[in-house]
Amino acid sequence: MSEHVSAFTRSAKPANSEEDRIRAAFGLPGGAPLPEVNKDTLLQYHEYLTQKLSFPFQALYAETQPPVRQLVRYATVIGLSDSVRRRLFGLFCRVEIDGAIVELPLADLGIREDDPNRQLIDDYLHWLWT
Repeated sequence: MSEHVSAFTRSAKPANSEEDRIRAAFGLPGGAPLPEVNKDTLLQYHEYLTQKLSFPFQALYAETQPPVRQLVRYATVIGLSDSVRRRLFGLFCRVEIDGAIVELPLADLGIREDDPNRQLIDDYLHWLWT
């Protein structure tokens, strides 16, 4: 299992290339400050990712179960959630796990390094957490 989990770790990239791609996602010129995370900018990033991501794609989700057990589960991401309420806490996606469809934070999923969606999601996470 450790081989599979390691393929889902985050990769290191130069911050300036991430920030340039994030600026492009918002239609900002090079060198412009990145916009703050708020309801409106999350909506903009949601629209951008909806156009750019290819669905479905595979991910890993670490589920914590009481008392202190953590299960790593394979999941299929089938789309982004349209829930405005959830956008206050970051973007959520619709995910199929063991035949059930649930909504999970996009930030909680591990994406394979070789997945074409990986860079888009890593850029979103860089913006969300900085």
